[in-house]
Amino acid sequence: MPIRPFFETLLSWRLVLTLLIAGLGGWAFHALRLPLPWMMGAMCLTMLAAMLGLPLRRTRPLRPPFAAVIGVTLGSAFQPSVLGQGQAWAVVMAATGLATILCGIAGYQYLRRIAGFDPVTAYFAGMPSGIQEMTLQGGLAGGDERQIALVHSTRIFLLVMVVPLLYAASYGVRSAGSPLLSHAITELGALDWLWLVLAGAIGWPLGKRIGLPNAAMIGPLILSAALHLTGIATAAPPSVLILVSQVVLGSALGSGFLGTQWRLVRHGFLHGLVLVPILCTICVLVAMAAAPLAGLPWSVIFLPMAPGGAAEMSLIALALHAEVALVTSSQLLRILMINLGATAVFRLLRRSKT
Repeated sequence: MPIRPFFETLLSWRLVLTLLIAGLGGWAFHALRLPLPWMMGAMCLTMLAAMLGLPLRRTRPLRPPFAAVIGVTLGSAFQPSVLGQGQAWAVVMAATGLATILCGIAGYQYLRRIAGFDPVTAYFAGMPSGIQEMTLQGGLAGGDERQIALVHSTRIFLLVMVVPLLYAASYGVRSAGSPLLSHAITELGALDWLWLVLAGAIGWPLGKRIGLPNAAMIGPLILSAALHLTGIATAAPPSVLILVSQVVLGSALGSGFLGTQWRLVRHGFLHGLVLVPILCTICVLVAMAAAPLAGLPWSVIFLPMAPGGAAEMSLIALALHAEVALVTSSQLLRILMINLGATAVFRLLRRSKT
């Protein structure tokens, strides 16, 4: 991550205002006992403030170090016991791959034929992957970066809003009891801190060096998972650090709408309100087909393949006491499939047409 933008953001009074609003939103959602309150509340109130024209600052430059905290946290869910779930994991991974391909096709067809996007913009906006990666690749290919970013922001925003509420309403779960959210700072020993810090400090640059998408989160996640699977590390980061990280991630999503015209947001949300149910229907159908083979309820299989952001969907699993390791692994598979394959497929399609 470039150092200069990070410190320029850190020293801005607009940043202080943005984070205060985000924290207030998280506290309000927490008081209302909503699932995943600190990220959802921060995201919603920050977006509202951004659209109302308050002098906020985009907090995306702050996202990487806090994403590393989330990565280490999610990696700590990979305990040795998950090694005995091979068959269920294989089925869910295969189902995730199928759902990813079908969602990509459906997203492109809708945005191209119904929304009227140009082919390049529709292709990269329709891929169920991360905002940053698809916007960058789509822009380099000649697509409209603003439309690509808006479609992905809308998709992730709607999924982060709807999925926790539906799961909470269906199963009566709340975000306050996850084992990974119950560690106090004083409970961690020096050795615990050593392994957690090393997972973040080494995993992030290592992931960046080998070209992982969202290296700040995925690199620490993989290294943390390896340390916890082998039993070298056993602790998770303290809950207060995880909650602060959720506020920063939520504010990054909400402040991403800063400077966006209401007309564009309305246009993006209208298409998102149609596209997101289409993508979710595909995932539900695939999950229902895979459930008997995996020996798991379809609702458990849906969350690993839900077409949101990897960090966001994994945090939802963490908040809802779901299979965090399974959800995280499947979300990583989806992200890697798209980031490694989408550009290659696009080049093949373009070459065949020319």
